[in-house]
Amino acid sequence: MDVGVPGRVVPVIGWILALLATAVPGYMIWSYANRAATLERRIADCDLSLLEDDGLRISRLMAAPEGTLYIENAQVVLAPTLPEPVLAQSGDPYSNK
Repeated sequence: MDVGVPGRVVPVIGWILALLATAVPGYMIWSYANRAATLERRIADCDLSLLEDDGLRISRLMAAPEGTLYIENAQVVLAPTLPEPVLAQSGDPYSNK
């Protein structure tokens, strides 16, 4: 009894679907592990670009003094400072003038 072409195609399609069903979760697991390893390396290197990375969300402040106000997604801005005046010193530096 000859099964014919359709009888041979169905198992081939089944194997292709089985390979895809295995490859997709495998790739997702590999991608997650790779990203986690890269993140650990970037944290260890104190990579400042982590603060602006679209794929990461910083949700917890781990070390801050007690009483610190934490505002999520706040933009950090350095306050302007006035230049320190230059004091001209003449004579004895230990005088009470």
